[in-house]
Amino acid sequence: MIEAFRKIWQFAGKETKNINKSVAVGFLNAVLQMFQVAAIYFVVLALTSGEAGGKTAWIALVCELVAVFGGAISASFSKMLQTHAGYFMAADRRISIANRLKSVPMGFFNENSLGQISGVCTTVVGSIESMVPMVLVNILGSLITTAVFAVLILVFDWRIGLIVLAGIALYLCAVSAMEKKSAAIAGDTQKSQTALVEAVLETIQGMSVIKSFNLTGKGDKKLQDALEYNRRSNVEVTKLLTPYTALQEAVLQIASVAMMLAAILLWNSGAMPLASALMTLVVSFLVFSQVKLFGMGVSMLRPGLSASSGWRRLFRR
Repeated sequence: MIEAFRKIWQFAGKETKNINKSVAVGFLNAVLQMFQVAAIYFVVLALTSGEAGGKTAWIALVCELVAVFGGAISASFSKMLQTHAGYFMAADRRISIANRLKSVPMGFFNENSLGQISGVCTTVVGSIESMVPMVLVNILGSLITTAVFAVLILVFDWRIGLIVLAGIALYLCAVSAMEKKSAAIAGDTQKSQTALVEAVLETIQGMSVIKSFNLTGKGDKKLQDALEYNRRSNVEVTKLLTPYTALQEAVLQIASVAMMLAAILLWNSGAMPLASALMTLVVSFLVFSQVKLFGMGVSMLRPGLSASSGWRRLFRR
């Protein structure tokens, strides 16, 4: 995963500073989200201790206002930085490709077709523009939020914290295994996408001939083969990675249930106060939501990772 981040930072070029700023704002957003958990804890503590009055309600309200308004402002600022980075990193890369094409040798187009070049400049760079900065920042933000959550739970109760850490560690192992498997088939996926773009462009350019000689269904065999190749490639990727996705979900669900059972058993034996047990039950529904977003982000980032190196393979010296 570190290698994947390094490739994206290299691809970003001058926009790296905007991605870094967005990550910093994402960390602030993660800290602000913790105020919602604090509001729930104050309410649970007041209910279990039998305290009456409006002090707890005011404290919870202030925590919620900080979380809502602070989170909205920081998230908005982060999205603006991500949009700027995505647009200009793609624009700079397209300009770089165009400048490179001005000086390529004559034999370049014998080895690389128009479909490959168009696929890199449109589909490949387009996916990076719209997806990679946002997903990258969300991945890092999810990791930061998960780390903050885990540390707070360890301080709150080390026994529950160990369960959380075990669940996160197993989940990250499953994500790492899926990433390695997807990296092994990324080349074939990129190849099928390039072949499809090439076939579509060739069909569009020869549309007048197809219409004149009524070659629909006969002359478009290359396009049909490209569509079938792309479909088969996508289906194979889905079949290959689905077990890993199911494993990730199962790990998080088991860890969440383990937290609940541990809280109930500890409270029943008198080793945990009622407020802490109730708070553990509440947190069990929240603590793994961010690490789940991390796994989803890695899955979404996969096409962008292969895309970020596609232009280098095309224009390698």
